[in-house]
Amino acid sequence: MNVSTSIESRQLPWWTWLAPFVVIHFASQLSLVFKYDQGVSTFYLPTAIAVVLINWWGFWRVVPAMYIVATLNTYYWGVEDWHLWPVFSASEVIGVTISYYLFRKVGRGKYWLPNTNHLIRFIFFALVIPITIELILLQLTLIYFSHQSWDNFGEAYLRNWLGEFMANFGIAIPLLFSVTPWLQQRKWLLELPAKKIEHSLHYDRKKWIETILIYGALVLLSITIPFEQYWFAYGIVSLYVAIRFGFGAAVFCNLFVFLITYVIPSVITGSPDHLFSSEDMLFTIFLGNLLLSLFVAITGRVISDLHQVEDLLHQQNQELENTNKELDRFVYSASHDLSAPLKSILGLVSISKLEAKAESSTEYLNEIELSVLKLESFIAEILDYSRNKRLTVTPEQIKLKALCQEILDNLKYLDNYNQINIDLTEIEQTIIHQDKVRLKIILSNLISNAIKFQKRIPGHKPVIKISSRQEASKTLIKVEDNGEGIPKELSPKIFEMFYRASDKASGSGLGLYIARESASKIGAHITHESEYGKGSVFTIELPEI
Repeated sequence: MNVSTSIESRQLPWWTWLAPFVVIHFASQLSLVFKYDQGVSTFYLPTAIAVVLINWWGFWRVVPAMYIVATLNTYYWGVEDWHLWPVFSASEVIGVTISYYLFRKVGRGKYWLPNTNHLIRFIFFALVIPITIELILLQLTLIYFSHQSWDNFGEAYLRNWLGEFMANFGIAIPLLFSVTPWLQQRKWLLELPAKKIEHSLHYDRKKWIETILIYGALVLLSITIPFEQYWFAYGIVSLYVAIRFGFGAAVFCNLFVFLITYVIPSVITGSPDHLFSSEDMLFTIFLGNLLLSLFVAITGRVISDLHQVEDLLHQQNQELENTNKELDRFVYSASHDLSAPLKSILGLVSISKLEAKAESSTEYLNEIELSVLKLESFIAEILDYSRNKRLTVTPEQIKLKALCQEILDNLKYLDNYNQINIDLTEIEQTIIHQDKVRLKIILSNLISNAIKFQKRIPGHKPVIKISSRQEASKTLIKVEDNGEGIPKELSPKIFEMFYRASDKASGSGLGLYIARESASKIGAHITHESEYGKGSVFTIELPEI
């Protein structure tokens, strides 16, 4: 369950300010291989790289670097007047800025492309619309400064658009899909996805052999048959890969086809024009191949989404089975724990009727009171269990210290409470944005256990310390005590339903189980350290929601 915001802003290493200069300059120099006229290239790569980098590292690291590099590289594109360099380089910078704004701000797109919805948003908001605007500006600039004429505006614009879209589509999507998880692991993303990105690219031996054979067949295809006549064959192979393996394999197959049919032959010969017998054929094949690549990518994304849904359904079925097992166990244990205090009360009432002494009646009433309190405590735990399962997660502003004080006020009736020194001084005065009901359930169980399981020996000074500190977007809350502690061999079992870690335990064994289940609902994690005879430390790792 995703309980946190979709992204988390953070600081990045210093080299992320320099990397865009180097990478975009290299892409610009490589694009000169595909130059076919002054100021234009069949495949212009800097925009594709910039679209990727701006999603990883943000506007201010990428756009200024792109503008500087594009301005300085304008000379290599045939514009000798340095006064015009900032003008000619402006269109691509505007295009990348529009791409970022439309996709991330207007479309609320997730750049790691987790599903079909975000892929389609990326295609239209980050590629189609920005490239259309960028190339209109570029063509008008070229015409205004007499580097092109109106006569071939439509032809030049169509060729530039198809080439740039193919380069952006073929390069940006594989990079965003495959490299983003690696950068996330190292926290080298400006806005870090809240959940770990996982891609199912782990193949068994048979799938690896099949993949190698497919790529080998594509290479053989490119060598033996004319691309101009049989370009659609590559699309058929890519479609098979999309259906067979899903999105990741599909976009890499598209990239591989792009490399072996356009890029590598163009690098060898200097232009992709030699691949086609006419300009009309070039446009026809560009457009047809591009549409096939789009269809392959979207099909692969849909297939991967279906696999995700299938995995989710399997997981939910497994959780349902576990819940049913827990319910059976819960009903059995709850009926026992509910009936035991009632039987004790009935027995004490019967005995008190037989004895007329006042002091004996007082003793029996005290015993009845203890049984009622035990029953009340168990019913409260059942209600907590029900609330956690039933209520939706509701974030609100919480003052942690005030919440802890409220919990302690409710626990004052516990035996030995007044003998314990409870320290709240190390709780930071911060406001937490979380689900108050579940956080209260978690802390109540941990604090009440720390009170109940204190050592009852002469000279012992019981202490409970509750502290908190901020760590990135998470809050770490610790509940420490110097009580009995937990034997090492029992530690793995303490979060199980109805498990009692001590033979002295008077509770139901539900408390820590409910605390763990509540933590799971709000994306929190509870860990513990304990030394038998010296005490325990329970730590809650609490994200913002």
